[in-house]
Amino acid sequence: MTISKTDLLARVKSSLTSSYKLLVPDEENTTVLDVIVNNALAALTQKAPVTSIDTIVLQPNVQVYPAPADMWDYKETSWGTFQNVQPWDPGFISRIPVIEYENGSLHFSFAPSAVMLSSLGSRFTYFYFARYLEDEESGHLNVEPRKQPLLLLLCLMEAMKILILRSPGSQITAKPGLSKIQYSSPHIAYDALSKEADNLAAAL
Repeated sequence: MTISKTDLLARVKSSLTSSYKLLVPDEENTTVLDVIVNNALAALTQKAPVTSIDTIVLQPNVQVYPAPADMWDYKETSWGTFQNVQPWDPGFISRIPVIEYENGSLHFSFAPSAVMLSSLGSRFTYFYFARYLEDEESGHLNVEPRKQPLLLLLCLMEAMKILILRSPGSQITAKPGLSKIQYSSPHIAYDALSKEADNLAAAL
């Protein structure tokens, strides 16, 4: 379910063929590659989000809770949806808090009361969109195999953004798939790669 960052960067280098030297003229200075991978992971989070699940224990009158470290955005919960009483019966909870993610925390639009937690339960299980991250110890990225071709395309797009600024008039050679293609400029290469990435993301 992961890909080695080293392997990914090797694919980027192979895909850019001779144009790689425009991107990394100094083989010892690979800072730009870290920027490319980080930006590509952020783009992958938006184009092909992954859903994860978490459970927290709610406390009466507490409105803000720490979110998981890999959370990108809150998705949904079924908490409060199913109740043991009918809407017209006493004890039915008619108003459920709206939850939002902000600055590493889950924010409830109002703090659940003790009465609400007694009726709905204090265990709050919810789904959220997770960010793709690098495991700094292993050097692996938590990207499943079916999304790795898209990640490669996004890396190439990030490379084109840099080359648009560095060498806007340079001819670019790229091999995102089986065939090698020449583009008359990084901007044209970026547009072509962007369309291919959108099509690939839509098929996931």
